[in-house]
Amino acid sequence: MGSPPFRLHVLAVVAALLAVAACGSRSPSIEGAPTSATAATGGKGTLTVGLLNPLTGPFAALGTDVNAGFELYLKSKGGVLSGYGIKVVKEDEGTDPAQGTTKARQLVEQSKAQMVVGLVNSAIAYAVAPYLEQTDVPLLITVAGADGLTRKKGGNTFRVSYTSSQDVMPLGEHTCKTLGHKKAAILGLDYSFGWEAAGGFARAYEDAGCAVVQEIYAPLATQDWGPYVNQIKKDEADVVYVVAPGSDGIRLLKAYRDFGVQLPMVAHGSTVDETTLPTEAGTAEGVISSLHYTPQIKSPANDALVAAFTQERKKSANQYADDGWTAGMVLEQALAQIDGAPTPESLRAALTKVKVESPRGPVSFDAYGQAVYNVYIRKVEQRDGAWANTIVSTVPEVGQFFTYGEEKYLAFPGYDKLKGTWAK
Repeated sequence: MGSPPFRLHVLAVVAALLAVAACGSRSPSIEGAPTSATAATGGKGTLTVGLLNPLTGPFAALGTDVNAGFELYLKSKGGVLSGYGIKVVKEDEGTDPAQGTTKARQLVEQSKAQMVVGLVNSAIAYAVAPYLEQTDVPLLITVAGADGLTRKKGGNTFRVSYTSSQDVMPLGEHTCKTLGHKKAAILGLDYSFGWEAAGGFARAYEDAGCAVVQEIYAPLATQDWGPYVNQIKKDEADVVYVVAPGSDGIRLLKAYRDFGVQLPMVAHGSTVDETTLPTEAGTAEGVISSLHYTPQIKSPANDALVAAFTQERKKSANQYADDGWTAGMVLEQALAQIDGAPTPESLRAALTKVKVESPRGPVSFDAYGQAVYNVYIRKVEQRDGAWANTIVSTVPEVGQFFTYGEEKYLAFPGYDKLKGTWAK
């Protein structure tokens, strides 16, 4: 459903997080984490894992955080997961499907990776996934969120992160039923992630009995959000739903405050993610958002991630660190179900049965390989002198089809077809 054009997604990843992504020639290694040269030997053998995330370019910071999360979890286990020594080989996913596929080939054909973990750019994921299926190497996606990536039962692709619409459907229902905001304006980015994240919110919001009265979409990397903010129908809407990750979110929030808009704001969690929240600061105060992770979760698993990541990266843990750490936990439990040399068939069968207590909470997979997990309704507040996404409520076991069921949900038109039709 709604598979986005490759070129559009490539433009998206180049523009969306320029302000927060770090560039560099290679991903820094975690001190003490096993490398391809120092992989530990496990009593049950060795598994070679290819980490395929952006190491250079505009999404390098996200890829580095995912890799750090995975490697820090591996380090905490001495490089051995369920008796298997893990040999890690890293490649740069790059910024286009051709480069990503080339790197996937290198991992499989040269480094002999038995499993690939990673991918940030959905366009690259759409290109890499068929190649890995053809070569019979399981794929565990850690970030790429296009809804259509997990639409095949019994397939080769699994994903620990969200679909674009998954985390905001609970927010749509919450905004209508709990917050009592009956008329919403949508303000988002004009590309596939923006359409899917707006569509998920709008569907659940309207089905809860409320109405979208306006849709406003701005191009990626919009420098001046003032003209778009000024279009908001302040006399009709009583809440504004926003989806604008990265630098666009920083500029949108500033314009929203500078122009004195008083309507409350709800948002996709990526709009106020910990990667941008320190810069957004007071402009994000009071924003209600939804996401599968916040560092404010209180649990032994999250305490371990936050402590390890903060010490290593000198910044707050975030959803990308959790995605990498959770991928490590998922792999560990999958391997616990296998005796002898892992095969593609045994890895896939084991992944379908995984249930872990990760930093975000319980995680399992549906029949399509998509993660099912808690979604947190969060509010931006100051905690101990820093801005944080504090937990308002928890929606348990949210899947990609929310409360609709797979048959009904998959029959809906793609969100790219529904853009512009929500406003009544």
